[in-house]
Amino acid sequence: MNETLMKNTDVDKFISQLYRGALNVSLADFPTWALDLLRQVIPFDGAIWGTGHTSTKTFHTQITLDVSDDIFTNLLTYLPINPIFAQITERLGTAINMSDVIDDDNFYQSELYHKCFKPCDIERILSSINVDERSGIFTLLTLYRYDRAHLFTKAEQSLQSRLLYHLMSCFAYRQLSEISIDTKSVKAAESNQINALCDAKGIYHCVTPQFFAVLDEHMPQASHQTFPPDLLKNNDELIKGNLHFSVKAVGELFKISIRIIDQLDILTTREKEVIEGVCQGQTFKQIAKTLTLSPSTVSNHLYRIYIKLGINTRSELIELVQKKRE
Repeated sequence: MNETLMKNTDVDKFISQLYRGALNVSLADFPTWALDLLRQVIPFDGAIWGTGHTSTKTFHTQITLDVSDDIFTNLLTYLPINPIFAQITERLGTAINMSDVIDDDNFYQSELYHKCFKPCDIERILSSINVDERSGIFTLLTLYRYDRAHLFTKAEQSLQSRLLYHLMSCFAYRQLSEISIDTKSVKAAESNQINALCDAKGIYHCVTPQFFAVLDEHMPQASHQTFPPDLLKNNDELIKGNLHFSVKAVGELFKISIRIIDQLDILTTREKEVIEGVCQGQTFKQIAKTLTLSPSTVSNHLYRIYIKLGINTRSELIELVQKKRE
């Protein structure tokens, strides 16, 4: 097997293990676990992984692996003289090798090296940043080597650029799954909700790709990079247009779930209870007894249901419900 084929096999294995193993690792341990997986594809000695939002230019998460915790402070302190920063922000999603930005002679004599990287034993740097323009969430991934003779190659640079997307996507998926209700215990309509996590100002912390696809199609007036803060106040469920929003506080953040409403969403709670009895094959009398109503009241409810849904028979009603639950 040639080297290129072996590398492609390693990459495929990394992507498979990343998504398949994500839910078996705690959220707190996930970044370190994922970086250890990445190290099997791109050898490195230390790494940092940070996420934040462009509006605040601060980090929501700061993860270090086998590198001094001082590195984030050092990077921010010496950001104005760090030439790689301009490169990674101009070429979003592309891994940049420090040796391609500044030659070794100048780098190893620079203040940046002696005050920022040398105290952390860092000799080689491969860095990338990605910004989701719709959400404003940015992700920084930097790999370090402590042996000056061990340069990052063009192939490794290309691999980091490719795999950054998968690390970002899987991390967002893992964050949202941590706060999700067990889908086995909820209705199918609830389990199919599309989620995001934001703070009280509406600044996104993580988002599923489908979230913006739905917002852009059904609520194009929604502001970019932030969720409308006024929709977070009720911490409850609400309907805007033909979207159903569920907002739940999770610590200092808010989990937002959205789904496209259908015909059954316009029904009252009592009407839905009547429908449940119909789908179970109950008679008017049986439904009335269960709900402590008169049979004529149940009949009236069913009549109004038919009008709202534009149907005429029980079989049509049952078919609508079954389609929603599929």
